[in-house]
Amino acid sequence: MTNASESLAVPCDDTQKKKRGRPKCFNEQQALEKAMLLFWEHGYEATSMSDLTQALGLTAPSLYSSFGDKAGLFHKCIDYYLAHEACPIETIFAEAKTAKVAFELYLYDNVKRLAQPNKPAGCMLVVATMNCSDNAQEVQQNILEKRLKTKQKLLQRLQQGVADGDLPTRAPIQEMADFYATVVQGLTLQARDGATAGQLHKVVEHAMRVWELF
Repeated sequence: MTNASESLAVPCDDTQKKKRGRPKCFNEQQALEKAMLLFWEHGYEATSMSDLTQALGLTAPSLYSSFGDKAGLFHKCIDYYLAHEACPIETIFAEAKTAKVAFELYLYDNVKRLAQPNKPAGCMLVVATMNCSDNAQEVQQNILEKRLKTKQKLLQRLQQGVADGDLPTRAPIQEMADFYATVVQGLTLQARDGATAGQLHKVVEHAMRVWELF
């Protein structure tokens, strides 16, 4: 069984050394995944640089050289999470025939990702900065902006539903976007508290029944 440093290491030949000076002798994608899992599980502030260097099998200078400071590494981990772990909202919304189907698929896909047996529970965009102090305001703002972008995508899909005729022109689409964004964040907290996928599915079922009330 290999240790963390062995799993991340890659050979560095003389050509690399001449071209790049001090080479990166590790797999950057694997390092990002390991760091992402730490931040996702424990949160930004509770994850120390010591935790990161130990998990990644890197020295602090190597980590700083490759990713910058802790905040810089966190931002790259968030981007990695969005690319590899988060719900593919654009694909789901583009392929769904109606706004209602789009939202239902979106919610169920979130449930699948929020309660995985081999991954931290909840959405990283919600849980990773929940208990941050004022010292991490820049990090919190960055995450907030990403959550707001997702909420804007909900609103845009509802607008498309109106344009396509599957939602009435007077549908309160801002209220609907607010409601379903709140549902997703609630699902995250429930998953974090140990709710099963079955329990979360029931929440989604009720949330979709509310659709007709709008």
